[in-house]
Amino acid sequence: MLSISLLGLLGISFFKFIFPGNIYSTTTENKQPELETSTLTIGILSKPTYYQELITYLREQFGNKVQIVLDGDENLSYEKARQRMINKEWDIAFTLSPILSVAAKNNDYRFVGRMFPDFPPYYQATLFTKANSPIKSISDLKPTHTIAMGDFNSASSFYVASYDLYGKSLKVNMGHKSSKIKELVKTGQADVGAAADSAVKNDKDLRIIHLSKQIPGANVYLSPRLSESDRQIITTVLLNAPEDIKKQANYGGGDEYDYSQLIKISQRTEEILECANFQQNPVDFYCTTNPISQKYNTSNNTSNISGQINGWSRKSAEIESFKLAGADKNNYLIVIPRKILDQVPGASNPIALQRKQVKIFDVVPQKKGAILELQITNPNQLTVLEQN
Repeated sequence: MLSISLLGLLGISFFKFIFPGNIYSTTTENKQPELETSTLTIGILSKPTYYQELITYLREQFGNKVQIVLDGDENLSYEKARQRMINKEWDIAFTLSPILSVAAKNNDYRFVGRMFPDFPPYYQATLFTKANSPIKSISDLKPTHTIAMGDFNSASSFYVASYDLYGKSLKVNMGHKSSKIKELVKTGQADVGAAADSAVKNDKDLRIIHLSKQIPGANVYLSPRLSESDRQIITTVLLNAPEDIKKQANYGGGDEYDYSQLIKISQRTEEILECANFQQNPVDFYCTTNPISQKYNTSNNTSNISGQINGWSRKSAEIESFKLAGADKNNYLIVIPRKILDQVPGASNPIALQRKQVKIFDVVPQKKGAILELQITNPNQLTVLEQN
C-alpha cells in the first residue's frame, strides 16, 4: 500500500512538473476580461442580423456588467452615422464607407480592423444604366438625363462619381443607398446610377458604362470615449472572435487602409463642384464662374454671428474658407481646419454646406485688410441650423 501511495504522489509531482499550474482548478485564462465602461454601443450601417452572433459573443466575453447595444441598420444615412461619431455615441464603429472611415479618424477614433476582409482590398465605383439603355458611355450623358447618387459621405456613389463626371450637367436625385439607386435606374426614374462595382456587376438588368480608379475599403474603429485599457481589451476580443462570427459581421484583421489618395480625389471633387447647387437641377459638375469679389463692412464687433454660406474656397490641403452673408448685412470669411469641419454635425464637406444657414459662436471678427475673418478653432463654434 505504501509503495502504491508513493508512486501516486510521484506521478502527480511528475505531472505537475510537465504541466505546471493547479490541475484541479480552471486556469485564469478563462476569466472574463473586465471593462471600465458599463455600456458598449455598436454602430452599423447594414442589417442588424449580421451582428447578432457578435453581440452574443461579446456578452459571453464581458458578462452581465456590460450592456451591449446595437445602433443603426441598412437605412441609416451616412450623415447621421457621421454625426453619431462626432457625438461619440458609437463605441465600436463599423464604418462601411471609406469616407466615414476618414471621418472616424478625424474624430480621433482608433483603428481595430478592416471590413470585408474576404473581398479585394480595393474596389471601384461604377456609373451604370439599364441593360437596354441607349446610353453607352459618359460622353452620351446630357443635361436632360437624371443620375441617382448617394449622399455627400459616399465614396463610390458621390465623391468618385462626381470626380468622373467632370464637365457634365445632369439632373441629380441624391441621398440614396445602392439598393435604392439600382431600383431608380431599373424603374426608369433615373437614366444612370452611381454605386460600387460589387452592387452592380452581377445584375443582368444593369450595364456598367464606366469604372473609376481604385478605392480603398472601410475599417472598424473604437471611440476615444473609451479608456486606453478598454480599447486594448476590446481590440483583442474582437480580433480573437471565432472566424464564423467575424465573417458574418464582415470584419477581420489587417493593416489600416491608406486614404491619402482618396482624400486627394475628394478634395479635387469639392473644387470641381465649388459652384454646384444640388437643390437646383440640372447640376453642373464643374465651375464656370470666378468667385465673386465682395465688399466687406468692418464695423461689426459682435461675437455671435448668423447668416448663409454663399461661397467656398480651399486655402490649403488642411484649411477651408467660406463666405458668409451675415444676417446683420455684413459679409465674413469663415476660416476652419478640415479636421474641425469634419466634427461639425451637418457639415460633412464644403459642398454640403453651400447655401446652408449657420451660426458662429464666441468668435470675434478679425480685420484682415478689407475682410472680416472668423477663425474657427473649435467645432462647437460653428452650428449648421435646421432647414425649414
